[in-house]
Amino acid sequence: MTQKKKSGSKKQSSTIKNSSGKKSALKKPALGASALFLAGGLLWAFQSSRKRTPVAPATGNLIETRPILSPAIFTGKVSQAYSIAQEIPKVLDSQFCYCYCKKEHNHKNLLTCYTSKHGAKCSICLNEVFYSYELYNQGKTLDEIVTRIDDKFYRPYQPRRI
Repeated sequence: MTQKKKSGSKKQSSTIKNSSGKKSALKKPALGASALFLAGGLLWAFQSSRKRTPVAPATGNLIETRPILSPAIFTGKVSQAYSIAQEIPKVLDSQFCYCYCKKEHNHKNLLTCYTSKHGAKCSICLNEVFYSYELYNQGKTLDEIVTRIDDKFYRPYQPRRI
């Protein structure tokens, strides 16, 4: 039979006394990893909530040339949506509207919805505007905004039944 040699060294670990006065062992690597994980999560949360300088051009030559209705006509979120349309017309002018008002009402793009009261009563139009504005404030490019809107709101067209 072979005898195994016992080593006299023990693994060292940090010890912390808990409320009852007993020592409990914590491994240093696990404690360090936990701290890094927490710090990373806090940094990510802080960075994602900060308003960044937009990259997308908010104004420029537009396809839709009719004026946007005044936000003063409306209240609450609807008023806010019309304010956003005034602030970033080029971004909305580049968006397809997934309520399919292009087929139903002959609209040119999402901005067209805000040249009438259509945007005030359509939840799809409102949600597209708020999401576009969120992406715009995150500093996304116009192409990134268009792609994200398409990914989030696309659905096959279904004609309305009367």
